[in-house]
Amino acid sequence: MNRIMKLEIQNKTFKQKGFSILNDFELEVQTGEKVSIIGESGVGKTSLLNILGLLDTQYEGSYELFGSVVNELSRNKLAEWRNQKIGFVLQDSALIHSLTIEDNIKLPLMYANIEKDRNAQEHFERIVQKIGIESILKKKPHECSGGQRSRAVFARAIMMNPQIILSDEPKASLDSKNKEKIIDLLFEMNNEFNTTIITVTHDLDVANRHDRIITLEMNE
Repeated sequence: MNRIMKLEIQNKTFKQKGFSILNDFELEVQTGEKVSIIGESGVGKTSLLNILGLLDTQYEGSYELFGSVVNELSRNKLAEWRNQKIGFVLQDSALIHSLTIEDNIKLPLMYANIEKDRNAQEHFERIVQKIGIESILKKKPHECSGGQRSRAVFARAIMMNPQIILSDEPKASLDSKNKEKIIDLLFEMNNEFNTTIITVTHDLDVANRHDRIITLEMNE
């Protein structure tokens, strides 16, 4: 396997709060690897995902992704990668309330100017059918349950068949049936497309289904 990312963080400091996290943290992930991240609340799990997903560049350290040094890339290139190469299933991935669920899910296709492509439309239809959200496509987010919104966020995350999926508690707000559906679809993408999966979770059953587990600990 080829390396898809290498991250070295000296620290991530929150000056206003007076503390730092992820001190002397290193992570190297191979293409197609499934990695779970566990640890106590406040240890930096979600912050780590934000860094890995190019949402946060305010830290001391270095990050190599897809063979390039992240801090040498333009904002446009980072935005392009976030849309096309990285899928986010984050707890705070808010849907746009003024758009329908369908338009929210299709946002990555719109940004890439391929929303009218027939293959893209067929891919969209397969995903929403597999996740079971056909009935809410014309609804706005506020008209849907928390579980329905979570499934819509997941559908949006995988719309571009990204090389990496970053998932923060993918089973939150879902009933047992849909929890398993989401996890199975994550691993199905890994098997079919060699998608790299990085999952933050408190569920040890989910963590143990990955290739390896990384435990984050509080700074001394």
